[in-house]
Amino acid sequence: MRAALAVILMMLMILPPSGAYAVPERGVVYQVMVDRFYDGNQSNNEPFYDPTHTSYRLYWGGDLEGLTEKLDYIASLGVSMIWVSPLNDNINKMAHGSAPYHGYWTRDYKRIEEHFGDWKAFRRLVEEAKKRGMCVSVDYVPNHSNPATDGEFGALYDNGTFVTDYYRDTRNATVNPITGIRENLYHHNGNIFTWSGIPLKYANLFGLADFNQLDPWVDSYLTEGAMLFADSGACGFRVDAVKHMELGWLEAFYLRLYSKGPLFIYGEYYSLSPERSDDLYELYRYSNVSPVLNIPIRENIVRTFGFVGSLETLSRTLEDYYSLFVYPNKQLNFLDSHDLVRFLNAAKRDDSVERFHMALALTMTLPGIPVIYYGDESYLVSKDGKGDPYNRPMMAFNNTTEAAHIIRILAELRKANDALAFGDFRTVYANYSVWAFERTFGSHRLLVVMNKGSPVNLTLNLEWSDGTYHDALYGAKMSVSNVKASLELPHNSIYVFHVEGEQKEPLIGSVTPYTAKPGQRILIGGAGFGSGGRVIIGGAEARVLSWNSTGILVEVPEVRTQKAWLDVVVETGGNVSEPAKLRYYSGNDVPALLAFNASLVNASLSGTLWIRGSLPELEEPRPMFKSSTGYYFTVVPLPQNVTFSVELYTGSSWGELSPLGITLYGKAGKTVLLDDKPPIENQISSTMPTTTIVHRPIGENPLPYLLASLLLLGAALIIWKKRG
Repeated sequence: MRAALAVILMMLMILPPSGAYAVPERGVVYQVMVDRFYDGNQSNNEPFYDPTHTSYRLYWGGDLEGLTEKLDYIASLGVSMIWVSPLNDNINKMAHGSAPYHGYWTRDYKRIEEHFGDWKAFRRLVEEAKKRGMCVSVDYVPNHSNPATDGEFGALYDNGTFVTDYYRDTRNATVNPITGIRENLYHHNGNIFTWSGIPLKYANLFGLADFNQLDPWVDSYLTEGAMLFADSGACGFRVDAVKHMELGWLEAFYLRLYSKGPLFIYGEYYSLSPERSDDLYELYRYSNVSPVLNIPIRENIVRTFGFVGSLETLSRTLEDYYSLFVYPNKQLNFLDSHDLVRFLNAAKRDDSVERFHMALALTMTLPGIPVIYYGDESYLVSKDGKGDPYNRPMMAFNNTTEAAHIIRILAELRKANDALAFGDFRTVYANYSVWAFERTFGSHRLLVVMNKGSPVNLTLNLEWSDGTYHDALYGAKMSVSNVKASLELPHNSIYVFHVEGEQKEPLIGSVTPYTAKPGQRILIGGAGFGSGGRVIIGGAEARVLSWNSTGILVEVPEVRTQKAWLDVVVETGGNVSEPAKLRYYSGNDVPALLAFNASLVNASLSGTLWIRGSLPELEEPRPMFKSSTGYYFTVVPLPQNVTFSVELYTGSSWGELSPLGITLYGKAGKTVLLDDKPPIENQISSTMPTTTIVHRPIGENPLPYLLASLLLLGAALIIWKKRG
């Protein structure tokens, strides 16, 4: 009996339950600038420390120990994830008149900044947060290290061992014959002055030493640095400056991190407008790989509530913006951040606090995961200035405010009402001052109604059951009779009405992460899953690791396909869910420089040149850069040593692409030069089947099956003993 119990315990340790991972959409993120939060260890304050907290470009003493001390305060807001500013070791000198208190000037990706603590302090933070039902995501900066022309001049260390700096690296830099880019461990192409094309990806952002991520050492170094956080318990990453890195490298980088489990990774793609520019198209293209912070719509929200603007116009803008995401509910909404002027510093109104409450509640009820910037609950602002660095004052702790009430109530509602987590988005009524929108997910519903104008009695067409409904925030009433809803809306009010019912059929709300390769674990969130069943991905049955009614943890099967997106369905109790989507990669992907000589195409082409190929990694069109050396190139994660073909297209980002009738061929490796002749040893068939299933042999990972056999053997022995 003891032996059987030991086997069961071992199984539970090796195969984690889905409850060990949280569905991100059901939670709220709290963003912390570590140096400005709380000083828990005064012995690590020096150097460059200002105890008066008046010089905004020096350290103010906040650290990991202080953050750990204040976890109960953060937990009181109903928060589920803490996003901490970068923790890696930063330069030990001033640069451009500032100390690196913010954490974005890294010198060593294997160590923790001594002003903030050490790896032991980080692991303790993770453990203590976990006890309170929270996890920790880390801001990570793989685009650049530190200033190239000041401070330590791009100095780089590997766990304390000096590697190079920007000027030493320059001596060994050469011009890549394909891309025309001067590079070694860093790129050496000056600063970004043209915010598009090759300079956007391969030049220094505001003078920061720009990494050459395709260099094998840099690639491994940045990956190992991130893995240290994952191995220490981080549940995810906020990745800085994704706009300035090749998407193909980021894809391969993320896939490696996902080998640690269903981490939640989201990127900062800085674009202030939701207008359909090439830049916004790239934001959507990136979001097919990882969620993004909803920076473009944040500006519209602040303008509409902090200044003037039509709620009807805002509703149309948001509907258009969300409609273009595969997973709009996975993106992140926020009102304030370390990069932008805080709402209460920006708003030009006598009623700015009331409007702040409305905008805060809106960001917590729109599609997407809410992010609360530290001090929003206590109306934290600086009296010394508005933008960077004045949007980073020392924390003021107060969780008894109206703002804290809004955060707490809606955070708890998000855990109970799946319409907040996964629901669709539909405007019921809108004019300049009044807006009502509905969100629905299966048996759960949500109605958000707001009024920034004069008091109004509102009647809406609403297909809810007859009855009286109460607002979650203030208890206001709404009566529904014969699909007509009636309510009173005071000036500057926002109400949240909700319905929770039993979901009897399986309904998928999210997949975390929604990009994966064979063998990786993904967490499926939703409702009505029952106590067991099957998960089918791309026609293949996935191995179930754990199952409950709202979350399923599975291992992605191997599927031979050319499709980028595979259907994910849940089968339980004789019912089958509607399909969700998974961005599928072949496996063993490495970031490859993919190029071909411009002589293979018509030199008079207009518009962008695109490729689309015979692998999942190439199924969605990818734009090409044209180099000064006569090549078109891009970076793509490719499965090693696999032959493939690509078709060439031309056109604009938002328009229809026109095929050129040109097919090129290649074999995957670190650098792939495409040719117009297929490889002799392996001719590529254009009729390759798109959904041939390849089942993973048990021998590739025998441990779970061996343990399961031992468990069955133990049960048989117990029965045999009882029967004599």
